[in-house]
Amino acid sequence: MDPNDFKSGMRRLAAGVSLITCECDGVRHGLIATAVTSLSAEPPSLLICVNASASIHEHLSEAKSFCVNVLSRDQQDVALRFATPKDRETRFEMGEWSELETGAPALRGAQVSFDCRPAQKSSFGTHTIFIGEVVAVTDWDSPSDPLLYHDGKFESLTKTESA
Repeated sequence: MDPNDFKSGMRRLAAGVSLITCECDGVRHGLIATAVTSLSAEPPSLLICVNASASIHEHLSEAKSFCVNVLSRDQQDVALRFATPKDRETRFEMGEWSELETGAPALRGAQVSFDCRPAQKSSFGTHTIFIGEVVAVTDWDSPSDPLLYHDGKFESLTKTESA
């Protein structure tokens, strides 16, 4: 199996865009991810898959908590900012931030923020699967308008018409 064929096929799979955040030694870290899914309702849990070469990987491995912020369509600028390695230190200057129960950074206005404590992790190939036990959920009273990623670009469920 050619990995490029696999990547090309996966570009056809539309996915919600999430911003994974954590704090380690007083420094905030974040990563845009599409490999996020619910795992169990009892206990409430989800899993995220993170490339071992990602800048957040080591910090996420050591963090006592993390937050999965499911982004809204109007947060595309935040997604682009976090998806770009440049100016990594100033990423959290964009958007309005809070802390939930665990103290992990949560982005106000996201579709929903899942506040998690690490429960388990497992390595497979180039990635680590992090399982988080969800301790709090905040929906920020945002309208249901998720940001999606499809075919190499950000999309939305509703296409805006051009003038």
